[in-house]
Amino acid sequence: MRKVMLARGGAISEFTGLGKTHEALKNSLEKNLIRNFELGSLYEYPANSFALSRLIKRWYTGPSKVSTMSKQNDIVHITDQEQAGLVPSFGNTVVTIHDLFHLYPYTKDQILIGNNKPSLIRKKDLQKIIKGIKRAKLLICISKHTQKECEMRFPGVPTALVPHGINLNEYSIETVRPSWFNEGINLLIVGSEEPRKRVEFAVKICGGMDVTLHKIGSESSPQEKAKLLHLSEKLDCKLNWVGPLNQKEMVAALQHANALLFPSIAEGFGLPPLEAYAAGTVALVSDAPAHNEIPLEHHILPYDDIDAWRNAINNLEDETDAVRNRAKEFSLEKWSERLSHAYDSLF
Repeated sequence: MRKVMLARGGAISEFTGLGKTHEALKNSLEKNLIRNFELGSLYEYPANSFALSRLIKRWYTGPSKVSTMSKQNDIVHITDQEQAGLVPSFGNTVVTIHDLFHLYPYTKDQILIGNNKPSLIRKKDLQKIIKGIKRAKLLICISKHTQKECEMRFPGVPTALVPHGINLNEYSIETVRPSWFNEGINLLIVGSEEPRKRVEFAVKICGGMDVTLHKIGSESSPQEKAKLLHLSEKLDCKLNWVGPLNQKEMVAALQHANALLFPSIAEGFGLPPLEAYAAGTVALVSDAPAHNEIPLEHHILPYDDIDAWRNAINNLEDETDAVRNRAKEFSLEKWSERLSHAYDSLF
């Protein structure tokens, strides 16, 4: 068995997308679910460290420790491109690329994707990240869109397409309908309120409709929450601000909802639509990368056409079997096999 060292910066919560995918990889290596590979060393630090302490670890002590620890492992896998400054200058090094819009920002439909005015510290950080990605021996890309962009931005660095996988069994457990669901049509929107997620667009879709829109996830700020609640009242949208849920509560919400709305204009992957499918629930998704690689074709909607979204909601049907079959393409078993092949390519 070859040993894989996993490295990241702050140990962010597993209830976030990046935290969840990191923990899934760690658990799979610990349980020997990835053929021929097991967990070796692990590098991370508490996410609540002071800013200066985080910067020192990110730029200096972290890369030094990872370089030293890597000598006892066959592969060093940096699980988030934002931590690519940790990539050693030698050995079999892998970086998971979730997205590149934080490194190369752009604007779409007047929405800024990423930050086009980074501070001086962030500019230096970006230089270290990009140099680290270029040092890597392999880039694990979680979507076709990201893989194509990596091949353009980092020519000569090999890539492998390994979409995220989830444990489908976790989404087929028996649950009780959430007490906070209303009668009639219950819709979900999951995530933060940063502009690219377009919660505001979902509120506009549901305005005047006889539906309830449940917002799940921690708010970006009290101001954003207040702004969206005010908009929902103005547009006659029944918006229920749920907040964060644990895994079982999330599965129950997904299973008993009529649909998930995912109008985001930019994602590295987009786990919520896949999780909705695994729970047997329709996900209506905007036609934007890379989450438009997940759903069935008729669930992909124009990102700017409110009427198309309303028509889709008015014509919702039970598609449990179809969406669960699609979710099987992203099973943990298929993910682990793809990752095993990617690791093997280094030897």
